[in-house]
Amino acid sequence: MPMDFSHVTSRTKAQALARRGELTKILYFPRRFGGENIPENTGYVPPGTQVALDFAYDRISGLIDLKSINRMVVEPKYRGKSVVPTAIVYICSGEGEGTITMTINIW
Repeated sequence: MPMDFSHVTSRTKAQALARRGELTKILYFPRRFGGENIPENTGYVPPGTQVALDFAYDRISGLIDLKSINRMVVEPKYRGKSVVPTAIVYICSGEGEGTITMTINIW
């Protein structure tokens, strides 16, 4: 059965699901890249999403180490009024380099 978080239309509902273990709090712009634990940077996703996010962060770290990128924009995508993102898009770029886009599909 596919996941559906369309009924989670407030941060309060998302926090309640996080307390029950059905969602996990994340930082959209991760701490390892300078992201802050502030409401504008905080989201809630199903627990299994963290594996895909860690894979993306490792790949981004490698690109930073290679000096291929020096900028990153994070764009959460939503469906309807849900506060649980359906996807998170990482748009990475560097001086004179092309743009690398990674999308983590969530639900």
